[in-house]
Amino acid sequence: MAKKSKINYRQLLIETFFIVFAVLLALVLNEWRTAVKEQDTVDKVLENIVNEIEANKKDLEIKHKYHLKTSQEIGRYLANDSLWGSLQYNSGVEAVTQLMSKGIYNPNMQSGAWDSAVLSGVVNSFDYEVLYTLSNLYQVQESGPNSTWKIIAGFYSEADSFNRENARQLALRFQLAFGELYNQERSLLNNYEDALQRLRQ
Repeated sequence: MAKKSKINYRQLLIETFFIVFAVLLALVLNEWRTAVKEQDTVDKVLENIVNEIEANKKDLEIKHKYHLKTSQEIGRYLANDSLWGSLQYNSGVEAVTQLMSKGIYNPNMQSGAWDSAVLSGVVNSFDYEVLYTLSNLYQVQESGPNSTWKIIAGFYSEADSFNRENARQLALRFQLAFGELYNQERSLLNNYEDALQRLRQ
């Protein structure tokens, strides 16, 4: 006849407790490591975005002054018939080009760090205020200066731009567009500064 073994419930309870404790501890440590890794990723992505904004801001601080100067210079020529008459041109494009020492000098701001954060889904881990600020900033950047300089570039390819008779009209369009571009850039520079202050808090 088989002997019945006596079950030590106390020993079984202690062993069960340690097994459950070890499993729970492993889960907690795994969660903690995941959270630390996720926060490191968020911090690195935000650092890249800050660097991108700083580079865009630095570039724009130079270019927006040129755009204001160009708008004013074109306006000066348009307001003075003798100055306008001193230009030598066969088309509107030739006339306007003489008044723009650096051409359009496009303010093509970068958005690669932001785009990568959006595509990878890292933005889902951003603080709401940070996400709202950055989303708004990059939207203003794209629909403002990045869009306006492309409109200005489009003036060059219009058929009327190559007619001598339309030179003053084309110059006026360039003047107004550069003025608008300058105002958008000034506003964007303020947005850059606000975003950088929020991100550095």
